[in-house]
Amino acid sequence: MGKFEKHIAKGEPIEIDGEEFVLKPLTTEFIPDFFRAMKAFSGAKEGASIEETLKNIDDMGLKAIQRIIEGTLARSYPDESEENRKIFGMKYMMILFPKIIEINSAQPTDMETIKKAKVLERVHGQTTKAQE
Repeated sequence: MGKFEKHIAKGEPIEIDGEEFVLKPLTTEFIPDFFRAMKAFSGAKEGASIEETLKNIDDMGLKAIQRIIEGTLARSYPDESEENRKIFGMKYMMILFPKIIEINSAQPTDMETIKKAKVLERVHGQTTKAQE
């Protein structure tokens, strides 16, 4: 076993229509899409449904969500046809997407930490410029 293997999730179960599926985490190639999707959700009202939130996401955010769902299904079920993965992803996107976010470790508390770090970075940058 490699050093990373014990730290890498093998997949997380999710139940859809009474059947269990196991979703594997994404790889680093999805980082831009992942954070684009997170940014798209950053303006969402607290307590809003995912359906309501998705209505306010721009085309780039929607494309990122699409690639994330399709990428997760391709990693998790490579033997399924691409067409079936796309249909499944579309049909169950409201169930899949929150679970995909969860298994890739971007919990809302983590996003709050990232937002705070960005604010501190901006403040530090302004302080540095003001001191010059």
